[in-house]
Amino acid sequence: MRLLSITALGAALVTAGLVAPAAGEATASASKHVTVAPKVAQPGQRVELRVPGCAVGAQRHWASSPAFAGNVTLGGMADFGTGVATLKKDVRPGSYTVTAHCGPRTVTGKVKVSTRRSWPTLLPTPLNPEANRTAP
Repeated sequence: MRLLSITALGAALVTAGLVAPAAGEATASASKHVTVAPKVAQPGQRVELRVPGCAVGAQRHWASSPAFAGNVTLGGMADFGTGVATLKKDVRPGSYTVTAHCGPRTVTGKVKVSTRRSWPTLLPTPLNPEANRTAP
């Protein structure tokens, strides 16, 4: 019976972990601000912009940031304006404002620039279990 309880608890935790990112994504897309993916990027990397309520219209829709190599034209996709920006190769690490101009309306967001890669910290160290063994 105890094994069944532990199994049920584990399944519930895994399910909650799988649902959480989807719920977070829905919340982010419902915001009134510019969203940038990935949230943390490196110099020279391309980032995707998504701006709610900024679909194509009579006036040009565009976004800019001190971190971008140039201005980005936003194209319409349903009720969202989307675009791809390239970060400057020499941009310094930090947080930069992204400003989207949607006709008469202006909205902002943030892009964070880092020169460090974040994924290696997620991996166990060392990856090879043989590395933990000592020689006889």
